[in-house]
Amino acid sequence: MKILNSFFLAAILLTACGNAESSEQTKNPEVLTTAKVEDELTPIQQRGAKIYKRCRACHTLNDGGKNKVGPNLWGIYGAKTAAKEGYAYSKAMKAADITWDEETLDAYLKRPSKYMPGTKMSFIGLKNQEDRDAVQAYMKLKTTP
Repeated sequence: MKILNSFFLAAILLTACGNAESSEQTKNPEVLTTAKVEDELTPIQQRGAKIYKRCRACHTLNDGGKNKVGPNLWGIYGAKTAAKEGYAYSKAMKAADITWDEETLDAYLKRPSKYMPGTKMSFIGLKNQEDRDAVQAYMKLKTTP
């Protein structure tokens, strides 16, 4: 009888733990969704997602995302500089005649102020080529229509 009671107690505890987890997911469904999405990324995209965390204070990546300190980056690949409506770009960015692609973004991400003197972007840059490649892999995934 003691063993049977222990079994029922264990079953009740496991059920309670499962329900607690489910209620947390119900309260915050993004917890599960974000984890699933991050698990589906390639290793380079996962690395890029981690590095991009430095960028998200100033930039959003989603379609219709708001401009912050920096512009929303949805659709950046193939776009001209200073093309996002509703964002106050620097004179340097407005004067540049650059189409953002892997090469131009790589140079900009390496050292924004050197690539485009006068830019408002105060980020020092990413020295490591692998870091820049990873961020671009993640950005392409998140910003391509």
